[in-house]
Amino acid sequence: MLLVFPHGRDALAQAGGTIARLIEAGSVAAVLTAEAAADADAGLWAMGARGQAVAGADARAAVATAIDRQQSTAIVVPALGSDPTESAASVLVAAAVAEASARHLPVYLAVSGRMPAGQRLVAVDVTDQLGAKSDALAALPGVSVIDRTVTFDDQDPHLLGTTEQFVMIGGGRPEVVEAPSTGSRVGAAVLGFVVGAIFAAMGTVAHQITTEIAGVPVPWGLLLALLGYTALLIGLRLVLHDRVTVLFTAIGALLTIFVLSLRSTGGSVLIPEGTLGLVWTMAPAIIAAIVIAWPRLPDRPAARA
Repeated sequence: MLLVFPHGRDALAQAGGTIARLIEAGSVAAVLTAEAAADADAGLWAMGARGQAVAGADARAAVATAIDRQQSTAIVVPALGSDPTESAASVLVAAAVAEASARHLPVYLAVSGRMPAGQRLVAVDVTDQLGAKSDALAALPGVSVIDRTVTFDDQDPHLLGTTEQFVMIGGGRPEVVEAPSTGSRVGAAVLGFVVGAIFAAMGTVAHQITTEIAGVPVPWGLLLALLGYTALLIGLRLVLHDRVTVLFTAIGALLTIFVLSLRSTGGSVLIPEGTLGLVWTMAPAIIAAIVIAWPRLPDRPAARA
């Protein structure tokens, strides 16, 4: 993992426990900073991490070199303020995000307090690494650590937490979704037609079943038939994301209902005239039209850890 921070002390303060945990687990952690600081570098080296400063070099090239050298699989950056003195740090962080995106590497933002809206929090338990983090911070000039309370000379005291928090803000390997072949779509449509016909036949047999509750006839057969038919179409739409399959499933069901509504040569009728028969004849067409015409909702950005 490559951590890109303005100063080494920022990396220690926001992600020192995570760095120590990675090192203990046998992973490689490197810190790339905008400015060199011997004390902070010493703290990082004591943890087993590798520190390096850009020192006026091209930021994008420095990030690329660091990623290649450490074979990093993820990038961690801080949330920067609007302080103009952080311009060099802002350039470095922007270069890190751009390089990580070009390489499809995940980029994590180190956060404290309130997290960005719409993002899923990734919390790293650093309880066992608080000692190493405290020692590294206490070695910095202008920093004191007493009973897990750290005080910087230019900041208010705050308590070292047992977790360090991150949210994924970009990068990651793009998901490749192969478009279904024509043969698979035809097969799905044919199968949908058959399944729709079966559902319609079962619903036709059951739609006239009623039960009296407190003297009121409840058409539970019709309700179950419509519920199952609706669930079938919605499920196909959500899983397959293909209106064609849903359309052929509806066609199979509607065609079956039409055929079974006709009077047989012996004079029997499976869908007799009346309210239940009318609802069972009309409702499936309305349901199918709504499900097929419903716009596809955009995928929610998934936060990956």
